[in-house]
Amino acid sequence: MAATTDLECSTFQDRPAYRYIRKSDALPLTEAARAEADPLVRVKLFDPTSAGTWYLAGYDPETRIAWGAAYIFEHEIGDIYIPELIALRDQFGLPIERDLHFAPCRLSECKGR
Repeated sequence: MAATTDLECSTFQDRPAYRYIRKSDALPLTEAARAEADPLVRVKLFDPTSAGTWYLAGYDPETRIAWGAAYIFEHEIGDIYIPELIALRDQFGLPIERDLHFAPCRLSECKGR
């Protein structure tokens, strides 16, 4: 059942693209990812009708803060508050989606992917 394996998910639907962070992703804590020189990114989220893309390398389930990169017209690295992404809806009312075909890579390799 999704509820036992999901750490963060959308209320939009219970489909894999809306199950953002799962226990099986084995994301390290935010602080551990932040401390690495070039951490492994394991999750890619994107806005299906806009330019927003988020690459997650760490996550703290207590604070619900992830760490990684955001590409929204320009590149930024830092904290990502997951409840904001869950609440975000695009111009057509669609939520953020998870890229189900994303292969983990180093943060330095994410630009343009």
